[in-house]
Amino acid sequence: MKIIIINSPLFREKNTLYDEDSLPPIGLGYIATILQNDGIDVKLIDAVHQRIPLADLVETVNAIKPEFIASNIFTTNYELVKDFAEAINFDTHFIIGGLSTKQLYKDILTWKVSGPIDIVTGDGELITLDIIKNHLQEAPFFTQGNRRVFLIDSKSKYEVKDVSDVPLDRSFFLNEPVIHPLGFIEANIVTSRGCIYNCTFCAAARALNKDYSVREKSEISIVWELNEILEAYPTVNSIRVLDDLFLKTNATVQKAINVFSNFNLKWRSMAHVMTFNNVDDSIMAALKESGCYELFIGIESGSPKILGEIKKTKNVDTIIANLTKIFKAGINMKGYFIYGFPNETAEDMEMTYQLAVKLKELSISFGVSFRTSVFQYRPYHGTQIYHDLEAKGNNLKVTQIQPNQDLSGLVGRLQFNFHSGNYSKVDENLLHDYIYRTINLNDGRIFAGLETKNTALPKGM
Repeated sequence: MKIIIINSPLFREKNTLYDEDSLPPIGLGYIATILQNDGIDVKLIDAVHQRIPLADLVETVNAIKPEFIASNIFTTNYELVKDFAEAINFDTHFIIGGLSTKQLYKDILTWKVSGPIDIVTGDGELITLDIIKNHLQEAPFFTQGNRRVFLIDSKSKYEVKDVSDVPLDRSFFLNEPVIHPLGFIEANIVTSRGCIYNCTFCAAARALNKDYSVREKSEISIVWELNEILEAYPTVNSIRVLDDLFLKTNATVQKAINVFSNFNLKWRSMAHVMTFNNVDDSIMAALKESGCYELFIGIESGSPKILGEIKKTKNVDTIIANLTKIFKAGINMKGYFIYGFPNETAEDMEMTYQLAVKLKELSISFGVSFRTSVFQYRPYHGTQIYHDLEAKGNNLKVTQIQPNQDLSGLVGRLQFNFHSGNYSKVDENLLHDYIYRTINLNDGRIFAGLETKNTALPKGM
């Protein structure tokens, strides 16, 4: 029996200008590992990392003719995955998963494929194995002919209750370890599932996922995984934690210190603007000492009005104070900003830009890097803003997303520059101008300001 798992493509054609680093699809790697450990012949195709055009992907899979094809799907590439499935010229069993399936499943059920389709919302590791072995232990949430929808929430037998114990064979990944442009050699881990916050633009918001458990790996299991990585890849000297939110509370800050203090590694992760609200300077110093090199912070906006509407902290002074603690500790920061939210005005955008400028100035004063990553807002399935726009009668054609060539040319970055309309109260030229100016705080360099000392590659790399 042959099983193919696909990290689904972002582009229809091979984009020769696309030069962004890709991250290993760890969630799919968990599924592949569990299948492999059960003796199943499984292959993971990473269409993102390998930049495989859709036609080539179809040709490859048609030649292999696997009994099962499992793929992730997102709002941004729904049409690509649909076209891929409908171009397969032999009978096979599709398994489709991802956060967006909670809302997309009705559309997926209409795909013109002859074989069965199973749609999995939630954890995919345990149920995928039972689907393949035809040994299901619970009924689907919905059935339509040879198509089924499985809801893997906290009441399901298939939810992974203890994420510390999920095995992972990293040999499935073609892009790990990554040689970072600054020279350090990086591997990636995931230490938790679920989020405690309620950002209205995010499909992982707690308010919309109350039936799904928030789970974290134990300190011991993370230490064990890091040791396993260093045994497999002795040259690795940096770890990126891919959790949507690794540092979210005082407890998780201390947990990170406890874990990484065991190693001589740099590490990078996401944190929330309120993570450090009650964290004192001694803890921040210990965080830096543990190897924390850079934190990724979703700042999003500098407008109290917009921040309130997207359920983020409205007090900009609090945001500045909390982020200043990071700079003061000597930790670099990458700040994420979004322009183009519904109801956003030019005044709101100017506040966001001025906040970015202020943070840039603060970083310079503390001798650390603050780099910006800036996006045009687009609604995703399963988010509160999407539901709100839909309720107002907006004709959301969000699955017909196209790469935004104008914006890509303006900012010099191709990754994530997709568009599905302008939802703000300003014209697109002004919207793009604010995106360009905020990105240009990096002086046109993605890694502007980050130190390169002590990051030379080992000999032979």
